Amino acid sequence: MEAAWLTQAHRLLASADLSVDRVTVRSTQEGPLISIQLPPEAANAVLEWALEAATRVLRGNPQPSHAEVYKAARALLS
Repeated sequence: MEAAWLTQAHRLLASADLSVDRVTVRSTQEGPLISIQLPPEAANAVLEWALEAATRVLRGNPQPSHAEVYKAARALLS
């Protein structure tokens, strides 16, 4: 799940012309630790969007289209 989430978060950040280095996932004994270096509202948007997109992929559905990623990236920047 972590890899799927990170892939979708990276797609979103890249589409928004933001560095993918702003998001990291590290394994800990308690579970994955996500670090997002964005303002709180934008970080929350990345968390939610990437979770929904990763869940979609893990259920066997196609990953979000480029148009969907672009739309989410524009919303992230506004």
